[in-house]
Amino acid sequence: MRSFHLLIVVTCAAFAAEPARPAPSESRISAPGATVIVQFTERVDDAVSRDLIDWIDHVADQVSMPYGRFPLAASRVVIIPTKGKPWGGDSPVPFGRVTRRGGETIELYVDVDRPIADMYADWTATHEFSHLLLPKISWRQKWISEGFASYYQNILMARAGQYTQEQAIRKLSEGFDRGRGSRPELSLNQAAEEGVRYARYKIYWSGAAIALLADLQLRARSGGKESLDTVLGSFQQCCLPSKKYWSGVQFFTRLDSFIDEPVFMPLYREHANTPGFPDINAALSDPLFRKQVLKVRTSPN
Repeated sequence: MRSFHLLIVVTCAAFAAEPARPAPSESRISAPGATVIVQFTERVDDAVSRDLIDWIDHVADQVSMPYGRFPLAASRVVIIPTKGKPWGGDSPVPFGRVTRRGGETIELYVDVDRPIADMYADWTATHEFSHLLLPKISWRQKWISEGFASYYQNILMARAGQYTQEQAIRKLSEGFDRGRGSRPELSLNQAAEEGVRYARYKIYWSGAAIALLADLQLRARSGGKESLDTVLGSFQQCCLPSKKYWSGVQFFTRLDSFIDEPVFMPLYREHANTPGFPDINAALSDPLFRKQVLKVRTSPN
């Protein structure tokens, strides 16, 4: 069984200009089937840098858990120190995003003055890393990309032991409540058209509800042999990395091609253009959710 800890080699890049200015550090993390480059936009204390690299190492392990390997053979993480700037509220990682121009890059704004334990307890990095499990999705179905990442941020934090099962269930339940109360007059696709500024909770949590429903349906009918993890693993083998933008129909149709009976397109037809929120009242109390989905893991394998 592969060790949960990953190999890290730390190097330093040199600036061609401004020689008096300290060079940003760059590290390489060896993840299952992949290399992840970690870069700092400015020099931070060596001990803090090592702690942050270990934390990114841990998050890379988390996103390798669904199917035992990192989603992409090569990617980059850019850590942008905020040093306690107030715009981020109380979060130690106030903002993150994935950019896919010229290769997949995760940008994380990190308050480097906070204790490293705060980073491990925060979900932002896990959410952003979870985006790598999917290709680029059209903004017209943004609820898929943001929703699946919102689902996995909680699932992976629980599997890695950062959340207890009760904490993960509570966080998902609270998120679903926010989504249910957000713009109930809109369908999922209409919410995506409105955009995150006007329908944030509807976009993020309706997509997470679809991910939950698909995951449980796959596990129930296959006796645990199929899951959202295994289907995304098949997608990764065939289609990642992908340069194109996938529509929701294209992506869900491709996921259904890996299983005997479709799951994703029936959910799409039922919910994507229907106002309201998916019915997930029974899902979080399903025994499969605790026994399989949230089962603590000690290795990505």
